[in-house]
Amino acid sequence: MARHSSTGAGRVATCLFLLMPALVAPHASADTSYLRPNWFTTATDDLVTTQSSFTESFSNPAIGVKSEAWTVIAPDGARSTFKTKVELTQLTALEADTRTNGTYRLSTGERLGRIGQQVLVDGAWQPVAPGREILPGAQTRQSQTATVADVYVTRGAPTTAPVEAHIGSLELKPLTHPNDVYLDTGFAFRVMLNGKPVANQQVEIWREGGTYEEPAYRKLLASGSDGEVKATFDKPGVYLFWTRMSGDAPAGAATPIRSYTTSITIEVQP
Repeated sequence: MARHSSTGAGRVATCLFLLMPALVAPHASADTSYLRPNWFTTATDDLVTTQSSFTESFSNPAIGVKSEAWTVIAPDGARSTFKTKVELTQLTALEADTRTNGTYRLSTGERLGRIGQQVLVDGAWQPVAPGREILPGAQTRQSQTATVADVYVTRGAPTTAPVEAHIGSLELKPLTHPNDVYLDTGFAFRVMLNGKPVANQQVEIWREGGTYEEPAYRKLLASGSDGEVKATFDKPGVYLFWTRMSGDAPAGAATPIRSYTTSITIEVQP
Protein backbone atom coordinates (compact mmCIF):
# COMPACT_ATOMS: atom_id res chain seq x y z
CA MET A 1 0.00 0.00 0.00
CA ALA A 2 1.45 3.35 -1.05
CA ARG A 3 1.99 5.83 1.75
CA HIS A 4 1.02 8.72 -0.50
CA SER A 5 -0.28 11.70 1.43
CA SER A 6 -3.82 12.68 0.49
CA THR A 7 -3.98 15.91 2.49
CA GLY A 8 -2.23 19.15 1.68
CA ALA A 9 0.47 19.84 -0.84
CA GLY A 10 2.95 17.06 -0.09
CA ARG A 11 6.55 16.99 -1.19
CA VAL A 12 7.45 14.10 -3.48
CA ALA A 13 8.85 15.05 -6.87
CA THR A 14 10.67 13.51 -9.71
CA CYS A 15 12.70 15.24 -12.26
CA LEU A 16 15.27 13.61 -14.38
CA PHE A 17 18.71 14.98 -15.64
CA LEU A 18 21.22 12.91 -17.55
CA LEU A 19 24.83 12.06 -18.51
CA MET A 20 27.88 12.35 -20.76
CA PRO A 21 29.51 9.84 -23.10
CA ALA A 22 29.18 6.26 -21.84
CA LEU A 23 31.49 5.36 -18.96
CA VAL A 24 32.38 9.02 -18.44
CA ALA A 25 31.12 10.88 -15.38
CA PRO A 26 28.80 13.81 -16.03
CA HIS A 27 30.31 17.20 -15.40
CA ALA A 28 28.57 20.17 -13.81
CA SER A 29 27.62 22.69 -16.45
CA ALA A 30 25.01 25.35 -17.01
CA ASP A 31 23.38 23.20 -19.70
CA THR A 32 21.67 20.79 -17.30
CA SER A 33 17.93 21.41 -17.55
CA TYR A 34 15.30 20.71 -14.91
CA LEU A 35 11.63 21.16 -14.04
CA ARG A 36 10.69 22.23 -10.50
CA PRO A 37 6.96 22.42 -9.60
CA ASN A 38 5.45 24.40 -6.72
CA TRP A 39 3.99 21.13 -5.35
CA PHE A 40 4.54 17.43 -5.94
CA THR A 41 1.48 15.90 -4.27
CA THR A 42 -1.85 17.46 -3.38
CA ALA A 43 -5.38 16.56 -2.40
CA THR A 44 -7.24 19.46 -3.98
CA ASP A 45 -5.11 21.74 -6.20
CA ASP A 46 -6.55 22.25 -9.69
CA LEU A 47 -3.36 23.87 -11.05
CA VAL A 48 0.38 23.28 -10.87
CA THR A 49 2.99 25.92 -11.66
CA THR A 50 6.43 24.80 -12.76
CA GLN A 51 9.72 26.53 -13.50
CA SER A 52 12.17 25.20 -16.08
CA SER A 53 15.76 26.31 -16.48
CA PHE A 54 19.32 25.26 -17.14
CA THR A 55 21.48 25.28 -14.03
CA GLU A 56 24.70 24.18 -12.45
CA SER A 57 23.36 24.87 -8.93
CA PHE A 58 20.01 23.13 -8.55
CA SER A 59 17.45 24.66 -8.29
CA ASN A 60 18.82 28.14 -8.93
CA PRO A 61 17.74 29.09 -12.46
CA ALA A 62 20.37 30.38 -14.89
CA ILE A 63 19.01 30.18 -18.46
CA GLY A 64 15.33 29.66 -19.24
CA VAL A 65 14.46 26.51 -21.21
CA LYS A 66 12.77 26.97 -24.56
CA SER A 67 11.16 23.97 -26.24
CA GLU A 68 8.94 23.14 -29.17
CA ALA A 69 8.05 19.83 -27.51
CA TRP A 70 6.54 20.77 -24.11
CA THR A 71 4.42 17.83 -22.96
CA VAL A 72 1.89 17.14 -20.21
CA ILE A 73 0.75 13.53 -19.81
CA ALA A 74 -2.51 13.22 -17.88
CA PRO A 75 -3.43 10.37 -15.50
CA ASP A 76 -5.18 8.51 -18.34
CA GLY A 77 -2.10 8.77 -20.59
CA ALA A 78 -3.50 11.51 -22.84
CA ARG A 79 -0.91 14.02 -24.05
CA SER A 80 -1.30 17.76 -24.25
CA THR A 81 0.83 20.82 -23.57
CA PHE A 82 0.98 23.43 -20.82
CA LYS A 83 -1.95 25.87 -20.69
CA THR A 84 0.38 28.80 -19.95
CA LYS A 85 4.04 29.39 -20.91
CA VAL A 86 5.97 32.53 -20.01
CA GLU A 87 9.56 32.67 -21.26
CA LEU A 88 11.86 34.81 -19.13
CA THR A 89 15.61 35.23 -19.43
CA GLN A 90 16.57 32.97 -16.54
CA LEU A 91 13.55 30.67 -16.36
CA THR A 92 10.40 29.61 -18.13
CA ALA A 93 7.20 29.55 -16.05
CA LEU A 94 4.54 26.99 -16.96
CA GLU A 95 1.04 26.14 -15.74
CA ALA A 96 -0.95 22.93 -16.18
CA ASP A 97 -4.44 21.91 -15.07
CA THR A 98 -4.64 19.11 -12.49
CA ARG A 99 -8.40 18.83 -12.09
CA THR A 100 -8.49 15.02 -12.35
CA ASN A 101 -7.08 12.77 -9.66
CA GLY A 102 -3.93 10.82 -10.49
CA THR A 103 -0.36 11.40 -11.67
CA TYR A 104 0.72 13.97 -14.24
CA ARG A 105 4.03 13.95 -16.08
CA LEU A 106 5.39 17.40 -16.90
CA SER A 107 8.15 17.41 -19.51
CA THR A 108 10.21 19.58 -21.79
CA GLY A 109 9.82 16.81 -24.35
CA GLU A 110 12.90 15.84 -26.33
CA ARG A 111 14.32 19.15 -27.50
CA LEU A 112 17.06 19.34 -30.10
CA GLY A 113 19.82 21.88 -29.54
CA ARG A 114 23.15 22.98 -30.89
CA ILE A 115 25.21 21.09 -33.45
CA GLY A 116 28.89 20.82 -32.63
CA GLN A 117 31.97 18.66 -32.87
CA GLN A 118 33.24 15.86 -30.68
CA VAL A 119 36.87 14.75 -30.55
CA LEU A 120 38.24 11.33 -29.61
CA VAL A 121 40.58 11.64 -26.61
CA ASP A 122 42.08 8.54 -24.98
CA GLY A 123 39.33 6.35 -26.42
CA ALA A 124 36.44 8.57 -25.26
CA TRP A 125 34.46 11.11 -27.27
CA GLN A 126 34.44 14.59 -25.76
CA PRO A 127 32.57 17.74 -26.85
CA VAL A 128 34.74 20.42 -28.40
CA ALA A 129 34.27 23.70 -26.55
CA PRO A 130 34.22 26.91 -28.60
CA GLY A 131 37.78 28.07 -29.26
CA ARG A 132 39.33 24.74 -28.27
CA GLU A 133 42.21 23.73 -30.50
CA ILE A 134 41.94 20.32 -32.14
CA LEU A 135 45.28 18.61 -32.65
CA PRO A 136 46.22 17.68 -36.22
CA GLY A 137 45.10 14.16 -37.06
CA ALA A 138 42.59 13.95 -34.21
CA GLN A 139 39.42 12.01 -35.00
CA THR A 140 36.28 14.16 -34.90
CA ARG A 141 32.58 13.77 -35.60
CA GLN A 142 29.49 15.98 -35.58
CA SER A 143 26.79 15.67 -32.95
CA GLN A 144 23.60 17.44 -31.89
CA THR A 145 22.30 17.78 -28.35
CA ALA A 146 18.96 16.21 -27.40
CA THR A 147 17.68 16.98 -23.91
CA VAL A 148 14.70 15.90 -21.80
CA ALA A 149 13.71 17.09 -18.32
CA ASP A 150 10.80 15.44 -16.48
CA VAL A 151 8.92 15.82 -13.22
CA TYR A 152 5.83 14.04 -11.90
CA VAL A 153 3.06 15.49 -9.73
CA THR A 154 0.10 13.65 -8.24
CA ARG A 155 -3.34 14.73 -7.12
CA GLY A 156 -4.83 12.12 -4.82
CA ALA A 157 -3.40 8.61 -5.24
CA PRO A 158 -0.50 7.86 -7.65
CA THR A 159 -1.28 6.29 -11.05
CA THR A 160 1.07 4.66 -13.55
CA ALA A 161 0.12 5.57 -17.14
CA PRO A 162 2.36 8.71 -17.31
CA VAL A 163 5.26 6.80 -15.73
CA GLU A 164 5.02 4.03 -18.35
CA ALA A 165 4.91 6.48 -21.29
CA HIS A 166 8.03 7.09 -23.39
CA ILE A 167 9.56 10.50 -24.09
CA GLY A 168 12.88 10.77 -25.94
CA SER A 169 15.65 8.30 -26.70
CA LEU A 170 17.50 8.42 -23.37
CA GLU A 171 15.26 7.70 -20.39
CA LEU A 172 15.51 7.50 -16.63
CA LYS A 173 12.64 5.05 -16.24
CA PRO A 174 11.21 5.02 -12.71
CA LEU A 175 10.76 1.64 -11.06
CA THR A 176 9.64 3.33 -7.85
CA HIS A 177 6.72 5.67 -8.44
CA PRO A 178 8.25 9.18 -8.47
CA ASN A 179 5.54 10.50 -6.13
CA ASP A 180 5.88 7.62 -3.69
CA VAL A 181 9.52 8.04 -2.62
CA TYR A 182 10.40 7.94 1.07
CA LEU A 183 13.57 8.27 3.06
CA ASP A 184 13.48 4.62 4.14
CA THR A 185 12.62 3.13 0.74
CA GLY A 186 14.89 4.97 -1.69
CA PHE A 187 14.29 5.44 -5.41
CA ALA A 188 14.90 2.83 -8.10
CA PHE A 189 15.00 3.52 -11.83
CA ARG A 190 16.50 2.13 -15.01
CA VAL A 191 18.69 3.91 -17.58
CA MET A 192 17.35 3.16 -21.06
CA LEU A 193 18.50 4.15 -24.54
CA ASN A 194 16.04 3.49 -27.36
CA GLY A 195 14.17 1.06 -25.15
CA LYS A 196 17.22 -0.98 -24.12
CA PRO A 197 18.94 -0.92 -20.71
CA VAL A 198 22.32 0.83 -20.48
CA ALA A 199 24.87 -0.84 -18.18
CA ASN A 200 27.61 0.98 -16.27
CA GLN A 201 26.13 4.40 -17.00
CA GLN A 202 26.89 7.10 -14.47
CA VAL A 203 24.05 9.20 -13.09
CA GLU A 204 24.73 12.32 -11.06
CA ILE A 205 22.47 13.37 -8.19
CA TRP A 206 22.11 16.94 -6.95
CA ARG A 207 20.16 17.95 -3.86
CA GLU A 208 18.28 21.24 -3.81
CA GLY A 209 20.46 23.64 -1.84
CA GLY A 210 23.25 21.08 -1.85
CA THR A 211 25.84 23.64 -2.95
CA TYR A 212 25.48 25.27 0.49
CA GLU A 213 26.33 22.06 2.34
CA GLU A 214 29.84 21.30 3.56
CA PRO A 215 31.04 19.50 1.57
CA ALA A 216 28.73 20.40 -1.32
CA TYR A 217 26.27 17.58 -2.06
CA ARG A 218 27.04 15.77 -5.32
CA LYS A 219 26.64 12.01 -5.69
CA LEU A 220 27.49 9.62 -8.53
CA LEU A 221 25.86 6.23 -9.07
CA ALA A 222 26.40 3.69 -11.87
CA SER A 223 23.76 1.49 -13.45
CA GLY A 224 23.98 -2.27 -13.14
CA SER A 225 24.08 -4.81 -15.95
CA ASP A 226 20.29 -4.46 -16.33
CA GLY A 227 20.49 -0.66 -16.37
CA GLU A 228 19.03 -0.39 -12.85
CA VAL A 229 20.08 2.21 -10.30
CA LYS A 230 18.93 2.24 -6.67
CA ALA A 231 19.43 5.54 -4.85
CA THR A 232 19.32 5.94 -1.09
CA PHE A 233 19.11 9.18 0.85
CA ASP A 234 20.34 10.54 4.17
CA LYS A 235 17.72 13.28 4.41
CA PRO A 236 14.41 14.27 2.80
CA GLY A 237 14.36 16.98 0.15
CA VAL A 238 14.17 17.65 -3.57
CA TYR A 239 16.73 15.85 -5.74
CA LEU A 240 17.73 16.11 -9.37
CA PHE A 241 18.97 13.01 -11.21
CA TRP A 242 20.69 13.51 -14.55
CA THR A 243 22.83 11.62 -17.01
CA ARG A 244 24.45 12.24 -20.38
CA MET A 245 25.74 9.95 -23.10
CA SER A 246 26.36 9.93 -26.83
CA GLY A 247 24.57 7.57 -29.16
CA ASP A 248 23.58 7.07 -32.78
CA ALA A 249 21.09 9.60 -34.07
CA PRO A 250 17.87 8.40 -35.75
CA ALA A 251 17.94 7.86 -39.49
CA GLY A 252 17.65 11.13 -41.39
CA ALA A 253 18.87 13.27 -38.48
CA ALA A 254 21.04 16.33 -39.06
CA THR A 255 24.10 14.62 -37.53
CA PRO A 256 25.17 10.97 -37.19
CA ILE A 257 25.55 11.26 -33.41
CA ARG A 258 23.45 12.83 -30.68
CA SER A 259 24.59 13.91 -27.22
CA TYR A 260 21.66 12.90 -25.05
CA THR A 261 20.99 14.49 -21.65
CA THR A 262 18.00 13.50 -19.50
CA SER A 263 16.93 14.52 -16.02
CA ILE A 264 14.22 13.78 -13.49
CA THR A 265 13.39 15.72 -10.33
CA ILE A 266 11.98 13.90 -7.30
CA GLU A 267 11.06 14.87 -3.81
CA VAL A 268 11.99 12.45 -1.05
CA GLN A 269 9.47 12.41 1.80
CA PRO A 270 10.39 11.68 5.44
